[in-house]
Amino acid sequence: MTTITISLPKTTAKKVDEKTKEGGFATRSEFIRNLLRQYLTQEVEPPYGSDEWWKWSEKKADEDIKRGNVVKFDSVEDAIKWLNS
Repeated sequence: MTTITISLPKTTAKKVDEKTKEGGFATRSEFIRNLLRQYLTQEVEPPYGSDEWWKWSEKKADEDIKRGNVVKFDSVEDAIKWLNS
């Protein structure tokens, strides 16, 4: 993997951190890679809840699982703690 360094204004970096956390990404890099993948493939998320969205969502989940981009929990309580952190 190649490393690319970018400079961002503090307000933008703060927004990136917020969106990283909101999106459930472990790192800024994961969040940015996801954005770049979407941009480069120009894949647009179908309207939420539509049949197309469910198919798209399942495909994305399968891709994440294959890449090992998952979070595992030993209990529901652990999952709730992680979601609230």
